[in-house]
Amino acid sequence: MLWRQIDRWTGADPQIDFDHAIKSRIAVAYTAIFTLMGLVNAFLLAFVLGGRPGMAELGLISSLIAATIGIVGLRLRRPNATMGVIIGLAAIVMFAAAWANRGSFPPATLYLPGIVLGAYIAWGSRAVLVAIAPLGAYFWLILANANPDTFGRLAFNSTELVNMLVAAAAFSCVWIVLFGSSFRSATTDARLALTEANKQLETALISAQEANRAKSEFIANMSHEVRTPLNGVIGMTHVMQADQTLTEDHRRNLDLIDESGKALLELLNEILDLSKIEADALELETREFDLSALVRSTTEHWRAQAEAKGVALSVSNQLGEPAFVVGDPIRLRQVINNLLGNAVKFTHSGRISVSLASVGEPREGVTRVRLAVRDTGIGIPGNKQEAIFDPFSQVDASVTRRYGGTGLGLAICRRLVAKMDGKITLSSKMGRGSTFTIDLPLQRVEGRERPVAKRDPASVEPVEAAARILVVDDVMTNQLVLKAMVQQIVKADELIVDSASGGREAVNKATSMAYDVVLMDIQMPEMDGVSAMQCIRETRKSADARIVAVTALASDDHRREFLAAGFSDYLPKPVEIAELRRVLKTALVTDRAEGDAETAGEGRLASR
Repeated sequence: MLWRQIDRWTGADPQIDFDHAIKSRIAVAYTAIFTLMGLVNAFLLAFVLGGRPGMAELGLISSLIAATIGIVGLRLRRPNATMGVIIGLAAIVMFAAAWANRGSFPPATLYLPGIVLGAYIAWGSRAVLVAIAPLGAYFWLILANANPDTFGRLAFNSTELVNMLVAAAAFSCVWIVLFGSSFRSATTDARLALTEANKQLETALISAQEANRAKSEFIANMSHEVRTPLNGVIGMTHVMQADQTLTEDHRRNLDLIDESGKALLELLNEILDLSKIEADALELETREFDLSALVRSTTEHWRAQAEAKGVALSVSNQLGEPAFVVGDPIRLRQVINNLLGNAVKFTHSGRISVSLASVGEPREGVTRVRLAVRDTGIGIPGNKQEAIFDPFSQVDASVTRRYGGTGLGLAICRRLVAKMDGKITLSSKMGRGSTFTIDLPLQRVEGRERPVAKRDPASVEPVEAAARILVVDDVMTNQLVLKAMVQQIVKADELIVDSASGGREAVNKATSMAYDVVLMDIQMPEMDGVSAMQCIRETRKSADARIVAVTALASDDHRREFLAAGFSDYLPKPVEIAELRRVLKTALVTDRAEGDAETAGEGRLASR
């Protein structure tokens, strides 16, 4: 309790700064003991022992000086300076007392063990040497100049010397108890503070985890809810764009709707990506791919937009073609797309160049690949170059108003590159353009030949196959969109497209009718899509149907989850018409042709 009161007076708190509190307590002990001993010495010398002239005054003055130094120093929160000055004052007083006392050691000698012990506690073992120096000099002065007779300058009595040393040893115990109690009290306070802080941290951690979980659930739910109407907007727009009777004005209006829908979808995907990265839930794919081809194809995607603005777009590749590496091509393409998109957006004249090269020598099969995107655009001021990698951050509000965007792209790029063990840097000057440089460690794969790109007729031509298709979705808009897209893709007189508004209705229809393809929504009332798929697999008529998960749960984790559950394929909402064409072509053309070949083979074996 006493030490806590002293802590309040000195402004020290062992729960906040343990070291400062200990030094403050030692300074208080120095001040109190030296002041007390000075007063006791003055009293004894003046009224009891009849000491030499001036000694009582020396004790009184030194105690007053020590008290003043201690009070001022501690109130100014300077414990180190306070201890240093008092140690210096003690050395001066003891030397003066030793010289003037002649007949015996001064009682102030009992203060010496505390000086050494306090210095050790406050400043460590090295400080002990500094504290011992005046102590050693003091005893050297006594022993070198004293003589066991009464005529020496510092005569002493051997018995008195022994008694004094015994008293000093006993007083050392007092110092140990004093400083030990200080340490014990401060340690207890610090331990209690640490325990309380740990409890608060645990509570804060639990709250943060719950908040993060709630945020993730909110983003996932909002993603699903936004994708559902967005599927109707983009899907029906694609269906209407295929109408050959549209006027140019109508076609421009539909293009504007399509671009706006895709911009909203891109924003939604960026928010989901950022949420996954922050939650450390984003997993990178690892497979072989041609880096040169990826950079070339990604650049070609932006060439038309760049040339429409009069900006030249070039690629410089020092890796050669092909350049097979191991990594995540989807995420790397996302990063390059974002950098090129920004370059095209903020460059109004001049050129944009993309360079690809290796840095240094390969080590253990790993090559340091450097990808740089340079432009001659508006540039970025120096004080904003680090901030633009923060989420929702742009150079200033005028940029947002003029060019649009959310400021998420570069934040995602930095996090994706860091997750690939790489680094992205920026060099830019206002009005002269910017250069974004990516350094990535990638494992090179030798001996691969470039695959010959083949044009897929199904990507531009309708699928001609008789089929019975079931569209399952609890939202009527999604049913209409999918039915319209299917009827646009599959051209056959025998095409039948049915619909169901829930999993239970889908199972009932699949039980009574044989379907070739079932486009199954996942999140539905009464019976979800996974349960409906499993029930359809057990029916006699539609057990072999190709059941495709069509869902707004659009992450790679969901894709793997649904394929592992037994779905034949996966389509995220909003459904892209090219992806739906791929799924239907696989189900109605490829799989059917393979099945006919197996049936023919079995027939030939049976005939033998």
